[in-house]
Amino acid sequence: MATQKDIRKKIGGVKSTQQITRAMKMMSTAKLRRAMDRLNGMRFYLVKLEQMVCTLCSAIEKPELHPVFQPHKNRRNCGIILITGDRGLCGSFNHDLIKQTQALIRERKDMNCRLFLVGRKGYEFFKRRPSDNISMDYFPELLSHPESDAIRLAAKNFLSFYNNNAIDELLLVYTGSVSALERRIEVKKMLPFEFRLNQSKNEHHSRATIDFEFDPSPDVILNSLIPRYIEGMFLRGILESSAAEQGARMVAMGAATDRAEEMISDMTLLYNRIRQAAITKELSEVIGGVDALAD
Repeated sequence: MATQKDIRKKIGGVKSTQQITRAMKMMSTAKLRRAMDRLNGMRFYLVKLEQMVCTLCSAIEKPELHPVFQPHKNRRNCGIILITGDRGLCGSFNHDLIKQTQALIRERKDMNCRLFLVGRKGYEFFKRRPSDNISMDYFPELLSHPESDAIRLAAKNFLSFYNNNAIDELLLVYTGSVSALERRIEVKKMLPFEFRLNQSKNEHHSRATIDFEFDPSPDVILNSLIPRYIEGMFLRGILESSAAEQGARMVAMGAATDRAEEMISDMTLLYNRIRQAAITKELSEVIGGVDALAD
C-alpha cells in the first residue's frame, strides 16, 4: 500500500504536469487565433481567384484542351502532397492524416507514388517504412515558415511535373479547419483540374462576365493564373492544416489538464483517508497504552 510520502510525491508530479499542459493550452489558443486570422484573410482571395479561373474557362471555346484539364491516358505515377504537423501532443491529428494517405496509396497499388511531405511527423513515419514504389520529397521549413517565394516555387514544380508526365495526378491531403474545435480530413485533386465541377459551382459568375472583352486573350490570362491557383490551393492547405493542428493541440491539452485535476482530486482523497487511518491508529495505540497503565 502507498504511503503518505509516496502519494504526496505523485500529487506534486501531477501538478507539475498540469502546469505544463495548461501553459501549452494557452499557447495553442493564442497560435490558433493568429492562424485563423491569417486563414480568413486568405480565403477571400482564393475564392475570387477560383471565380476568375472559371470565368476565363467559360470564355475559352475549348478549355478542356488545355494541358492542366486533360487527364493523362496512361496513369502510372501519382503525386500526393501530405501536410502533417511538426510536433505531437495533438491527439490523433497526425495519425488520421497518415492513415488516409496510406489508404490512397493502397488504392493506387499499381502506380508509382511520389510523396511531397510537409511536416516532420509525416516524413518520419514514411522514412521508417521505405517502399519500392514510393519516393519522397521533404519540405522541412515550409510549414513553420510558409514564405510566398517557397510556395510559388513548389507550385511551379508541381505543374512542371504534371506537364512533363513525371506525375499523372496530384492529390492534396490535409486537415481542413471548419472551426476552432472542428476539423476534417480533406483530399483534393489539384491536377488535372476538374473544370466541369467548378464550372457548375460558379455558373452564375460565368454568365455574368462571359461578354467581357479580354486583353490579352483569355488563354494567355488563364496560363498566368493557373500557377497562382495551384499556389493558392497549396497555401490554403498549409494554413488550414496549421490552424487545425493548433485547435487539436488546444483540445488535447485541455483534456489533459482536466484529467490531471481529476487525478489530483482522487489522490488527495486517498491521501486524506490514509492520513486519517494513521491518526486513528495512533490514537488507538495511545488510548490502549493509557488503559494498560491504569490497570
